[in-house]
Amino acid sequence: MKKTECRNLCCKHHQTGNTCGTTLQIGANGQCQSFEKSLLYYFRLVLSALVNKNYIDATELTEEMKLGLYCVMTAYHLGFTTMEWGTCRMYALKADEKGPMLKTEDIYAMELDQEAVDRLSQELDEGILTQRCGNPAHSSKPSQPFGWLSPTGTFTEGDFGEHDAVAREIIRKKGRWNDFRAWNAERNGTCRDFLSEVAGYCLIHNPSGYGGYIVSNSKPLTKKQKDFLFAYFMEIGDRFKAEQFVDTGV
Repeated sequence: MKKTECRNLCCKHHQTGNTCGTTLQIGANGQCQSFEKSLLYYFRLVLSALVNKNYIDATELTEEMKLGLYCVMTAYHLGFTTMEWGTCRMYALKADEKGPMLKTEDIYAMELDQEAVDRLSQELDEGILTQRCGNPAHSSKPSQPFGWLSPTGTFTEGDFGEHDAVAREIIRKKGRWNDFRAWNAERNGTCRDFLSEVAGYCLIHNPSGYGGYIVSNSKPLTKKQKDFLFAYFMEIGDRFKAEQFVDTGV
């Protein structure tokens, strides 16, 4: 009698000798229906992503990747850092705060904490691990509008591509059209330039149009602007971005 051989190490039912530890079921599509993710599955998500680069892009950060990062960090006692470039956000693993960003080969060279791995494996079997890592940041809104934020914390919405038109309307409503014309005679700038450089407004926008938010300002942000921006980003569950606008009193 022929035996089924399985080499899928990422399945929790895989056993020594490439045998299956459960009743094997093959679906109508020819694929195994008995597959369940093992701890190695989550490790491989992270280590595969770091083979040719030393960061994980935000577009790769699925709930499974988050769980994988937690497992790798726990097993190798690593920390992580978050970086931002425009609307691009990246995450990197580090052995210490001042250490380099790690790639797969760097992590493989480190000592693995087997006790931590055994604990993670048990927590995965008991469902504790997925519960611990499956709680996304609280958000009361899925997204926020773009627009202009005054030094006093007043926000005026402005859709993508309409920022200059909205800036012109703000200048008129504030009775500063003559100020703009006098400034423009020397500067030859736009209404949005005047709001930013002279009136101290900041613009929340995204020139790429591909998701994310950029806060552009020419003058230092006021406390009321920082308070608004903190709440603005916390409402969509983006604590990393919100904390960039914590007012330190400096």
